[in-house]
Amino acid sequence: MPMKLNHGHLLTSHFYDTARGMEISFFGRDENGPFKLVFPNQKVVFFIAAETKFSPNEIQFERKKSNLKSFNHKLVDTIYLNKYSDLQKAKDYCQINGVRSYEVDILPTERFLMERFIHSQVEFQGEFIQENGLRIFTNPEIRKGHSKIEFSNLSLDIETGVKGELYSIGLHYKYQNEMKNLVLMLADTDEKISDELLYYSHEKSLCEAFLKLMQDWDPDFLIGWHVIGFDLAFLEKKCLQFGLQLNIGRSNSKCQINEKKGMGFFADMPGRVVLDGPPTLRSAFYKYKNFKLETVASEVLGTGKDIASDAGKVSEIERRFKEDKMALAKYNLLDCKLVTDIYEKLDIFNFVIARTKISGLLFDRINISTAAFDHIFLPKLHRNGYVAPNRMDIERDDASTGGMVIEPVIGLHENVSIFDFKSLYPTIMMTFGIDPYALVMAEVNPNIIKTPKGYSFSKDHNLLTGIISQLMEIRQAAKNNKDHSLSQAVKILMNSFYGIMGSSRCRFYHADLPSAITTTGHWILTQAIDFFKIRGYEVLYGDTDSIFIKTGNHNQKDNEKLAKDLDDYLRTLILQEFKISSRLECEYEKTFSKLFFSQMRGGEGGAKKRYAGISNRELEFKGMEVVRSDWTELAKNFQYELYDKFFSGEELESFIKSYIKRLESGEFDEYLIYTKKLSKDPKEYTKNIPIHVKAALQIDHTGPYRLKEVSYVICKDGPIPIQNEFKNLDYNHYIEKQLKPIANDILHYQNKSFDSFIVGDQLSFF
Repeated sequence: MPMKLNHGHLLTSHFYDTARGMEISFFGRDENGPFKLVFPNQKVVFFIAAETKFSPNEIQFERKKSNLKSFNHKLVDTIYLNKYSDLQKAKDYCQINGVRSYEVDILPTERFLMERFIHSQVEFQGEFIQENGLRIFTNPEIRKGHSKIEFSNLSLDIETGVKGELYSIGLHYKYQNEMKNLVLMLADTDEKISDELLYYSHEKSLCEAFLKLMQDWDPDFLIGWHVIGFDLAFLEKKCLQFGLQLNIGRSNSKCQINEKKGMGFFADMPGRVVLDGPPTLRSAFYKYKNFKLETVASEVLGTGKDIASDAGKVSEIERRFKEDKMALAKYNLLDCKLVTDIYEKLDIFNFVIARTKISGLLFDRINISTAAFDHIFLPKLHRNGYVAPNRMDIERDDASTGGMVIEPVIGLHENVSIFDFKSLYPTIMMTFGIDPYALVMAEVNPNIIKTPKGYSFSKDHNLLTGIISQLMEIRQAAKNNKDHSLSQAVKILMNSFYGIMGSSRCRFYHADLPSAITTTGHWILTQAIDFFKIRGYEVLYGDTDSIFIKTGNHNQKDNEKLAKDLDDYLRTLILQEFKISSRLECEYEKTFSKLFFSQMRGGEGGAKKRYAGISNRELEFKGMEVVRSDWTELAKNFQYELYDKFFSGEELESFIKSYIKRLESGEFDEYLIYTKKLSKDPKEYTKNIPIHVKAALQIDHTGPYRLKEVSYVICKDGPIPIQNEFKNLDYNHYIEKQLKPIANDILHYQNKSFDSFIVGDQLSFF
């Protein structure tokens, strides 16, 4: 009887050396629950130049001839190591002896999957054993597959005391139609208060209950808000304090917390995926005025936390713990539910799942775009007879020029339409065959494509054209099916290709690749501008892939036809000049009934990447303070109201004067908060201490993680964090630094100035 074929989705991957060699394993879930796939006796694989000697001591290896070549078109041999720990010795040998190696930096788990063209979804079959609810398959047959798996998730939130006590652990679990809520709380007794609240008389027993519960509930995803850097890091230290291990991975495995400088916190938890709120939402390109749970919940769900004020949060938690534990449990559990509700409302689970399917990387690596490119590109490169360099062996040339930006025409304009090239850089790559493999093959293949600036690529040997075409088909199907998560996942991957090939971290970097793309983009934008000007349209602005023109009384059909005419024009031009078919596609995006470009602050000419306008009766801003996180709500509200009146043709002087008086009366005090990130511990700043760091140094901060951002106000005595008591707000600072530059953007256009209004009111600035 044949063994059952299973259809699953991989969650985490692992490799380590054993006495018999390197072992690779994968955790995942299929229709029958969680599983583990184990592949013992695997080899570490890399390549060296065929003509070189390779004889390192104390390393067991096998060397085989291959038909593969390096990018200098010379044959390479394949090296197989039994242990991953021998890889560093092999690399050292190569460096000391001048042996050129290739692909020595590919993770064994990722090579295992990519060479089988597996993109997180698998089909597998084989015999298994059952351990603690986990099916373990050893050396199963495995290949790429397709599955739609429902995962379980657990939202975690902890509450702590001012002296570092663990007060409570809130848990909200969901899987299909099942939902469980529980709060584990420190108290004077061990007691079950209700099905959703358990008391423990010691922090150790509270931790032990949590460790056991993680194995019993066995979630696939662990979610939370700063859940790694705060909650898990705190629990890890608490466990160590009591002689425990944070064994919350599958099969009772240990969770390890690491912080990478400039990249944040990471959790390695075998069999489970940790999705931390702020970085996960940022990776999906969601933007909020800040990423506090209260802020995001209010904007996404229309509701907030049970204790909203940062200033009173600590004291209220202390009060509830001492006087009203039921209220603290409610607060703790609500935070858990808010995270789950945000993830579901924004479809975050489907988004990250889609990214693993598209990129091929597992959940903990989906934000590493260079690794995603490797996963997709390398197997195809190998099938075409070539291996790639190591990342560290690439010579870095000067950076390529960026996208073309045309200086805007300063002033107020009417009936301005935007025409946008869909996926400009990917379609440029497809049209002109811009591809790392095609660049290499142009050296030995006479049939080439030349870009407008003369960069050469093989016409017969190209991999990216097919890859991008397939991705575009997937994205279009996703759009047709209204699958926003899949569409966004494809868009992120495609749009990363240009940046990857211009990145110093990419093994395929070559200065010709990004330069060929950007210079071709400049040429296309220039041709498009000529197209519009020849037809009598005034071009007001251009930015990389968009052109703003005055279209007068055009309706939508007129503009859509104009976009199609531009496509036809470019198609004919490219065919005539380069003998290739254009894959470019221009589309009409929107029309602004009114649009304003301001002068550059402190300089001449129009401000690039900054404008405000009215489209479909809605006020829109680009690059201005109202959409930036580093300005106060005072500035944002002022700018919105100012432009609303400006576009309505209202007189502005009385509004500005009134706004200043309202500010000085204290009406806007709650909107004067600055929030800024801290790139390092505030105490590490020793010279030229910025204002926000001065505020951070006044915070009595305790906890297992460093302070990453600070919210503060400016008082006459200087910056004060909002956690501290403050008085004597410096309204003159806010007038000068927040209101004045915004107002002058418009007033200078009207040949007026902010200062002329204020002098009459006898206001002075500092």
